[in-house]
This record gives sequence, C-alpha cells and structure tokens, in this order.
Amino acid sequence: MRDFPPVSYLARESAPSRLARYSFYCTLLLILITSLYPFTGWRYTGAPLLAFLFYPLPYYFTVFDNTINLLAYVPFGFFLARMLPQRWFGWLAASLAGVLVSTAVEFIQQFLPSRISSNLDILSNGAGALLGAILALAFSNRSSKRLWLIWRHATLAPGSAAEWGFVWLMLWFVSQLDPTQPFLGVVVVPRGLPQPFESPLSNPAFFLGLLEGGGMMLNLLGVAFFVSLLARYTAQVPRMIALTLLVALLAKMSFAGMLLKPTQFFAWLDLNIAIGGTAGLLLLSLLWRLHSRLRALLGLLALLAAQAISWIWPLTPQFSAMLPLFRWHYGHLEHLSGLANIISDIWPLGAMGWLAWMTVRPSPEEGWIHETQFPRY
Repeated sequence: MRDFPPVSYLARESAPSRLARYSFYCTLLLILITSLYPFTGWRYTGAPLLAFLFYPLPYYFTVFDNTINLLAYVPFGFFLARMLPQRWFGWLAASLAGVLVSTAVEFIQQFLPSRISSNLDILSNGAGALLGAILALAFSNRSSKRLWLIWRHATLAPGSAAEWGFVWLMLWFVSQLDPTQPFLGVVVVPRGLPQPFESPLSNPAFFLGLLEGGGMMLNLLGVAFFVSLLARYTAQVPRMIALTLLVALLAKMSFAGMLLKPTQFFAWLDLNIAIGGTAGLLLLSLLWRLHSRLRALLGLLALLAAQAISWIWPLTPQFSAMLPLFRWHYGHLEHLSGLANIISDIWPLGAMGWLAWMTVRPSPEEGWIHETQFPRY
C-alpha cells in the first residue's frame, strides 16, 4: 500500500504563495531608498509645489537616468500585477499605481536640494510599471504557473517563512553591488585617509586585519546558514549555498568591471578578505549538516557578531576620496553606493529577526516530506 503525504503537509502546500506580495514590498522599499537618498538637507525653495508637473518635455533628460527610471519600476509593476486577484485589469491598476507612487516621490524630491523633480521621470516610471504588468500578464498562463510551482515545491522549504526569507535574500544581493565594499564584508578601508585610533593591540594594522577578515568570515557564515534554511532537503544545502555565493561574486565582479577603472578591478578584494572567506568555508563544511534550529541559531550569532565588528570598526570611509577609482559620474555613484550601504545596514537586522523566528518557531519538520519518508516510483 502506498503512503500519501499527511494532511498538514497538503494544507500547507495548498496555501496561496505570498512571494509576489513580499517581493512587491521589497521593491517598493528599494524605490523609496533610491529616490529619497541621502535623506538629509531637507528645505523648501519657495517654488510652486506642482510646477514640475507642467514643465515642457523634456525638461531634464539623460539616457542613464531615464533608463534606470524605466527599469526600476518594471519589478514594481510585475509583482503588483501578480498580487491582484483579477489579472485582466491588473496591468492597468499596476500602471496607475506606478504613476501615483512616482508622482508622490517626485513631489517629495522638491524638498531635497540634490534631487530634481521631473514630469519625464513620472512618465518613465509609469512606462516601467506598465511593462512589468504586461510581463506579469504574459507569464500568467498555465504553463508558466506550473513551472513556477514545480521549482517552488522542489527547492524551497514549505510555508510563507521560506518565501519571505527567499525575497529577503534577493535584497541582500543589492548590498553586494558596491565595489568599494569587500565581498561579504562589513568594513571598508578608506584608502589614502589614515585616521588615528586607539588599538587594543600593539600592532594596529594587525588589529584592523583581524576585524576585516573576521567580518568576512562571520558574514559568510551568517548568509550561508540563512540560505541553508531555505532549502527543502538537507542534501540541497551545499548546492544552494554555492550558487548564492557564486551569483553574488559574479555580481560583485560585474559591477566592479562597469564602475571601476581597469587598474582598480580588484579593489574590493584583499588578503584579509581571502583569509576570512577561507576560514568561513572550512567552518561551513563542518557545520552545514546540523539541525535546522542549530543552523538558525549559529547564523543569528554570526550576523550579530559581524554587526558588532562593524560597530567597533574605528575608521570612517569618505566617499569623495574614492571617486578617482571610478569611471562613472559622482551622482550615479553616490546613489548606487548609498543604496548598497543602506541595504547593508538594514539587511542584517531583518535577517537576524528571521533567523530568530526560525530558531523558536514550531518544528518545520512536522508535515514536511523528507527524501526518505516516501518511496519513489
């Protein structure tokens, strides 16, 4: 007689996916951070508040800015359209929502001296939201849904917690786009800006090396244990961790190639980072088979310790001193670096909260299908 999955498993797997909703929230967060950075210098210039809506087109135009404005709202429209229960009007609602959010952002930007409010930006953002909504409509057919469900239930752990963790992991990749920060690191050595500080060791350089390498090791362990909890089966953990680190490394190298001058391509990599990464991989090879609760606890402690290292890091990087390393303009770099830095600040906090929940929540194994629980046919 063939066994069938328990009722609790079927109920959990039949629950609607919240992936689109969580992805939309994170996309909206990224849009607001990018649009309102650096969040300082607020003032009112005295100009009519709605005058930017009626500027002659194109009032302010650059190929780079308008391309980014269009692409930034594509995931906004895509995930919002996927959230709506009735797909036939989702493309219209998502497009209108993109225009409304963009209008609100452009209105607020009037009070930021470093930003320029533009009606062309609203049109670009609305077009991006419309494009994303059309893509969502194109991928709403039965075949696409089936492929997604096959991947979802074969790879990710059951439940909404795994879906939220997966989306939060996607947000982590954004923090790796700034080539001025070490790969998986939490500290930045401001080149050419020596700053005196009191070192607890007689050799200050060695102390800084320990902090930098330790930060790399702890971040690697924290991210790896975070990823390990997303896998449906324990056997999938090494492959999922390796793929995550490889994608992040490729993203780091790609953006380093685009942003940095050729002589500074490996500016984000140094000996301390290499040593810390090697130590983290060695520890990970010994610990990845632990129970999920222990992995969650170790990941939480690793990220907490990495945060402690970032808090006691004695040097303060100055973005202007790093400009000679880059080939892009100051404004583009400032916004990208600011986005990556802000995500680097908030991501560990959300990850630690998620890991804490994974440590104390009811045992996820109840109702799960294990590789050895049911026979293969």
